[in-house]
Amino acid sequence: MTDRLTKAREKAREERRRTFRRTTNPQDPHNRLVALFVVFVLISAALVAVLVDIQTVRDDRLRDYGENQRSRTRQLDGYRGEILDRNGYVFASSTPSHNVIADPTLVTDPVATATILAPILNQPSSELAAALQPENKKSRYVRLARTVGVETSDKIDELRSDNEAMVGIYLESEEHRVYPTGNVARQIVGRVDPDENGVTGIEKQYNEIMDGQPGVEQFEGGRFGRISVGESVVDPATDGFDVTLTLDHRLQFMAEQTLINHCESTGAESLTAVISEPSSGEILTMASVDRNDDGVCEVAGYNRALVDTFEPGSVMKPVTIAGSVQSLGYNRSSPIEVPPRISVANKIFVDHPAHPAAMFPLSQILTDSMNVGTIKMAQELGDEALYGYLDGFGFGQSTGLGFQGESIGTLREPDLWQGSDAGSIPIGQGVTVNATQIVTAYNVFANGGTYQQPLLISSLRNSEGEYFTPDPRPTRTIISPETAAEMTAMLENVVADGTGKRAAIPGYTVGGKTGTAWKVFDDGSGKLSYGEPGNRRYVVTFAGLVPANNPQISMAVVVNEPRDILAPTAGAVAAPIFAEIGEDALRILNVTPDKPSDGGPSLVRGTPAQLPVPVPRPTVPVESTTVVTKENEDNEQDQVDEGQDMDEAESTTTTLSSPAEEVGE
Repeated sequence: MTDRLTKAREKAREERRRTFRRTTNPQDPHNRLVALFVVFVLISAALVAVLVDIQTVRDDRLRDYGENQRSRTRQLDGYRGEILDRNGYVFASSTPSHNVIADPTLVTDPVATATILAPILNQPSSELAAALQPENKKSRYVRLARTVGVETSDKIDELRSDNEAMVGIYLESEEHRVYPTGNVARQIVGRVDPDENGVTGIEKQYNEIMDGQPGVEQFEGGRFGRISVGESVVDPATDGFDVTLTLDHRLQFMAEQTLINHCESTGAESLTAVISEPSSGEILTMASVDRNDDGVCEVAGYNRALVDTFEPGSVMKPVTIAGSVQSLGYNRSSPIEVPPRISVANKIFVDHPAHPAAMFPLSQILTDSMNVGTIKMAQELGDEALYGYLDGFGFGQSTGLGFQGESIGTLREPDLWQGSDAGSIPIGQGVTVNATQIVTAYNVFANGGTYQQPLLISSLRNSEGEYFTPDPRPTRTIISPETAAEMTAMLENVVADGTGKRAAIPGYTVGGKTGTAWKVFDDGSGKLSYGEPGNRRYVVTFAGLVPANNPQISMAVVVNEPRDILAPTAGAVAAPIFAEIGEDALRILNVTPDKPSDGGPSLVRGTPAQLPVPVPRPTVPVESTTVVTKENEDNEQDQVDEGQDMDEAESTTTTLSSPAEEVGE
């Protein structure tokens, strides 16, 4: 019994051993299947864990990483706006260009590379070689040349494709500013720096809106470039605003060339001409030329028509006369008693040529540029009223053009007048103006007595083609239409029979006024003065309207220090320039002549003996002094020669007390 039990146990134990050996044997098919299943389950669990991690735990970071690997960006250039004239002619524009740059870390032989580039870039090879070996070994960006032309960039691009020495040399896209008209109107248009930022003129004044805004294109790329079926997102570039000026490039070029010719022939330091359309106040031409350090006359580097100021002299007299017509009831035929000289404070003012006390029509006072008669009108008008007219005509205030560096001149209020100011200011002394203010003032006569603010910007145009025009400019009535008509007739007589004869233009009626002035300067004594007889400097001006009967253009011509001419007066120097520029301008603008080319009737000069005696008016004491004095800022007495042939004395930038006597041409 015991043996049977023992054998049964041994048999069961053996059976268990066989079963264990079978289930743990890797060669057993069943065991292999189980092991494979377990591995599969583990791998699946691992994959699920990874997917959960990617999609839920670290999804944002990994997605960004993937996008960065395949994402590429490219800058899109936004071009600077154009500057155009009133007819759409381009003064300034931007074109695609390239910079030549290098990555010095990739250049294997700087000397060889520099030798290849030197003749193409027109630079010394030694300088290029030095640039390709910068002191900073980590530097990976060196600009070798800026804004090269298409021909140069094409040559470099061709060399880069098949020359190992050009490894590390690249072309970088950049905008390049060009000026198709060269120096025409450069003092108005201005210029930009190498980074396309405006530094002068309109380029600076409108830099913020003219400057284009770059855009960006984002696309998918791979090892071999752009993926054609990949996504692309574009933030487009925005081009800057185009600025359209009221200038006419034809008139501007013509005026500049004419001024350059007269700069050479007269020996002048500088000349300025401003042409305006009276009805709109639009500036058609704003030309300035000057003499450079080498003595060569060229287009000025800054806008003298707005920046330079000077005492206008007799060009101011029409404003005084207009005030007397408007406020005192005079007309062009009104007889005025004019003594040979007049005393104001401690100054004596006389007329040239000298005349005895006599009756003259108001028109002749302006025609002959009489100082004494003009001062008498101002005294009857009163200081406050005179100041009101000068202010109303736009003197001593901004033109409203917003041009950088504009000088508004000086016009002191009556309570600040001293000494002989009440006599000198009516004839254009003791005040300073710029050439554009003169043109704007004469537009009042052309516009029936209404002041029209000048305009230089015609419109702005954005990249979407939308136009923006200036807001309506405020106008103000200064004198009545009847007074304006009287003044226009008197200005016409100045040209027909007075100091402005050489401003006449065949076929057209012309009205205008001359102004010849002494200029303040330092003669070596360290003090500013008008100089001495035989040592004077002059600024001469002519301002006028054409045709006088229906003005289509107004113009002022200013000549600073004419030297190579016997008589440096406005009638001899400025008036002929006015006629020459005016005739060409009328032809270019196709303005119809308004009188026969051989000249039409002019106003008849009155003869003093034939005039009726006027109603007695208060007279100004007449002194018999023949040699008189003026005072400067230091109250220095300066003797004035009585026989000097001129209209008036004035300064380009500094105002002294006026010369003691003023003389007409």
